[in-house]
Amino acid sequence: MNNIKKFLLYGITIVVIVFMFVWEYYIGIWEAAQAEGKVIIRTDSFVLWPLVITLVALSLYQMFKKKE
Repeated sequence: MNNIKKFLLYGITIVVIVFMFVWEYYIGIWEAAQAEGKVIIRTDSFVLWPLVITLVALSLYQMFKKKE
């Protein structure tokens, strides 16, 4: 994998992680504003967390794989 692809992967990973923290902050504010006793089911976590885990795993693999 050439350097441009690696830097693009690392950049996307960093952007998604920052987005995740901002998203969680605003979701926390939204949840606090909801009515008491209302059950909130967060389906966004089924998309966000696998995406973050996959990008971090790919980035770590690229960083630590042996050079050929």
